[in-house]
Amino acid sequence: MGNEAPVSIEHVKVHLLAGPLREDDDPDLWKQLLLGRDHLGRWFDEVGVELAVHTDYGIALLRQTSDDARERRAQDKGKAVLPALLHSRALTFLESQVFAYLHDKLNSAASMGIFDQAILRSEVHGAIINLQPDAQRNNEATLTGRINTALSKFKDYGLIEETELSGQPAIQPLLILLVMVPRDELERFSGLIENLVASGQRPEEEEEGHLGGVHAG
Repeated sequence: MGNEAPVSIEHVKVHLLAGPLREDDDPDLWKQLLLGRDHLGRWFDEVGVELAVHTDYGIALLRQTSDDARERRAQDKGKAVLPALLHSRALTFLESQVFAYLHDKLNSAASMGIFDQAILRSEVHGAIINLQPDAQRNNEATLTGRINTALSKFKDYGLIEETELSGQPAIQPLLILLVMVPRDELERFSGLIENLVASGQRPEEEEEGHLGGVHAG
């Protein structure tokens, strides 16, 4: 007889530190996650990490808390500040625009019970180009190339898949994209986009957003 011992809460911790947990991939581990959710939340909080669980989509992952949050926690406890446990991927301004656009499209579809929303690449191109200041929209070929580069990066991160719609190239955002970035960060960036478009200024290619989590590190 083989070793058929059940999984434990420690297995959940190890899995989450290695990457997101999806209910469909491991139902037994997901059950342990739900049973021990409060304990897990406290345990990860002690090391400066936020546990994000989205039961509607069957996805759980870790997000690194901000430097400010870790500093406040250390001050409250009278201890040294903990270093960041998780790595994150920095995004350029345009990549953050693409991410926010895909998030909005997927969120709208998911609110109507549609979890496999496919979007034509040409639709993504047009939407992102229209977000740029007027003076930049004429350089369509360059912008399209940069948008495709962003989509390739997100595919490598496991956030989207390539597909087709009526024989035309399309992409399908995956549900993990909805829970990867905190809502306040997306709202902050959306406000930044609106201000820049209204001003007609072109941002430099500094890092404007981050994707948090081990799986994106």
